[in-house]
Amino acid sequence: MEKPGNRLSYILEGKSLRPVILKLGFPIMLSNLSQTLMGSVDTIMVGRLSMEALAAAGLGNVFMFTFIFPLTMISVGVRIKASRRFGEGKFSAIGTVLDNSLILAAGIGVIFTTILVAAGPSIMQMINEDPVVGSLAGSYIRIRFLSTPVIMLIVCLQAFFEATGRTHITMYSTVLLNALNAVFNAVLIFGLLGFPALGLMGAAWGSFLATIFGFLFLLFLVIRPREKIAYRVFTSKNVERQEATSLFKLSLPTMLETFANIFSFFIFVWIHNFIGTVALAAAAVLNTIYGLVFLPAVGLGKATGILVSQSLGANRPDRGKEVVHESLKMGFIMSCVIAITGIILAVPILSLYTTDAQVIQMARIPLIILLTGSSLNSMGMVSHQAIIGAGLTRWAFKAQVFICYVLYLPVVYFLGVHLGLGIMGTYMGEASYFIWVFLVFFWKFRKGDWQYEKL
Repeated sequence: MEKPGNRLSYILEGKSLRPVILKLGFPIMLSNLSQTLMGSVDTIMVGRLSMEALAAAGLGNVFMFTFIFPLTMISVGVRIKASRRFGEGKFSAIGTVLDNSLILAAGIGVIFTTILVAAGPSIMQMINEDPVVGSLAGSYIRIRFLSTPVIMLIVCLQAFFEATGRTHITMYSTVLLNALNAVFNAVLIFGLLGFPALGLMGAAWGSFLATIFGFLFLLFLVIRPREKIAYRVFTSKNVERQEATSLFKLSLPTMLETFANIFSFFIFVWIHNFIGTVALAAAAVLNTIYGLVFLPAVGLGKATGILVSQSLGANRPDRGKEVVHESLKMGFIMSCVIAITGIILAVPILSLYTTDAQVIQMARIPLIILLTGSSLNSMGMVSHQAIIGAGLTRWAFKAQVFICYVLYLPVVYFLGVHLGLGIMGTYMGEASYFIWVFLVFFWKFRKGDWQYEKL
């Protein structure tokens, strides 16, 4: 059995960090890609039912994402603290972090499930004028929200494995969950293998069951004797109110930051209503493409945050600096390759998502702007995650709110609506967001006070 300390040698022995960053970041990229692809598969299956079912699923998923995704940021606190303890060589303390996070996640999850299951259906009917869509969406999210505590437990378990240098387990669990989600949805939506055809509710129950199996897979891995011996997981002595409180305080700013980012995105999309229906459709296509282009930056950023936290735990902030510098270079190179490819193939790429000539023509220049700014977006993600990894979650929250609501959205509205530049102006504003995030968070990194953050 490999000792946990062996996985820390890249920090302590001054080895090249590039292979380590790729080893940690690449599985995260693939797990995010599988999530995106399975979302498309779900949409295709539900789309075969009816227009109302597709609209209800879309509305329900957006509503669920808005409330559940910020809650999953409890995993950030787990990743930061567990990575720091890993760097310190206090492996048994990682079990304390995990056990308290699971209790905290389950408690928060149950509270929000109770509220959202009760209020969600009424909200769906209030925000949609079509009574059929509103009713379907309400029934759909009532089932989907039942999985909230399980989702939160999953992200805490994944954060435990990521913090201890095993991001491939996150990839395995995510791919398994998404594959089961596709199978269960097909069986329950269309009534395959002798099961009743449940339609849209089959999609909801399929996703719920896949989430349960994903959790059981991770639970099986973490209760193995090797984990209990190395990290002292699932021990009653680990339960500490102070540790749970510390985790919540560390995670809460990132939860709020995520909600603020989601709300700013909704405002960004809403601004296109002032430009026209074609612009709104073009923005939908561009945002879908952006989600794929963004995946490498997410993986690279998360790997950077883990390694920075481990470096600080090992009292080697110099290695943390090397991690960030190496990740910035890698992010810039990867983004440039993606951008050049995307710019050359802009029209064919847009044609994959729509056949409407107006939408393609309107989206072409904004796509080029978006891709051109992707290198700064990647570097901004690395700088942001470095600060998060150091434990400065409150500072990151304040900085993001300032960037989004003082710098970014006013520029989007000014260029797109006030100056009449349309969707080209709004995506110039989007590119300005990439610039601001990189400048603000890289400035904080260069300032150097993140090296002294105690956890």
